[in-house]
Amino acid sequence: MIALGAGFAVLLSKLLSPGRSPDNRLILAIALLLGLCGLCTVLDVSPLLSCLVFGAVYINLTRDKVLYRQLNAFKPPVLSPFFVVSGMNLDLRALAAFGSIGAVYFLVRILGKYAGAWLGCAVTKTDVKTRNWLGLALVPQAGVAIGLAYLGKRILPPEYGNLLMTVILASSVLYELIGPASAKLSLFHAGAHRKAGKAAETAPQPAPLKAPQ
Repeated sequence: MIALGAGFAVLLSKLLSPGRSPDNRLILAIALLLGLCGLCTVLDVSPLLSCLVFGAVYINLTRDKVLYRQLNAFKPPVLSPFFVVSGMNLDLRALAAFGSIGAVYFLVRILGKYAGAWLGCAVTKTDVKTRNWLGLALVPQAGVAIGLAYLGKRILPPEYGNLLMTVILASSVLYELIGPASAKLSLFHAGAHRKAGKAAETAPQPAPLKAPQ
């Protein structure tokens, strides 16, 4: 999985020469991405991990932020059907039967995120505000967790796979309801919003366009 993702990333870095047009770059990136997913499916390995490695290796090889912005703009129409199909797999009757498991998962994940962030900041001697509030910024959950749930549903026996899918989807809805507010609260109390505002103020402004004489 890791070797596949890294290999495709190296290939993409060789193909995307500076002289290529933006459209050509986007086509090549998507073609290799789809090819990687197809090959992972044939080999019965996780396309999720391979794609993560693909992106991580490529950006560290090239520092190509332009392609990142292109793919980020291309993302919404692809993600929308993904979340619609995911919502169609949410079985509310199963959720009622396993509500206690979902509640425990919901709370334990938040506590684990907060404790892990606090401990990591303490080990690296990060400032107190960041240490105390970083955990709340990690509450949102969506794409990767749902992708892993799909993978688990495919691998596990049907009863456990359906339970996993139901718990992850239901908790993702709750996390997305409270997650943005938690992240905004953590950024506000950690002072990160003030740093971002100062950086925007000190950034060089483009020269005004002059009217033709």
